[in-house]
Amino acid sequence: MITVHRDYRVSIKPERYAHVEINPVGKLDVEIKGQRQHYVADFEQLAFSSDKQGVALVCQQAHSSWKVMLATADAQELKSLVKEAQEEYEILMRDL
Repeated sequence: MITVHRDYRVSIKPERYAHVEINPVGKLDVEIKGQRQHYVADFEQLAFSSDKQGVALVCQQAHSSWKVMLATADAQELKSLVKEAQEEYEILMRDL
């Protein structure tokens, strides 16, 4: 199980980037570079929703919510990486 790191352009602010860390134990860590914004979520709390500006990565938590707009291609890659991490974790748990 390897943590995957990616940098994605924030679609509403193309000069800004989101550094995303996909942890195969079910955590997503997002840091907006240059803005001191840092978000952490469990995979179960994540959703993707499309609109004209791109795709929103949305986290619904009991105490707070957040949203980061991504380009469609970046959001598709992120969604795929999260799914792969979930599958990898499930396989590991079954093997134990």
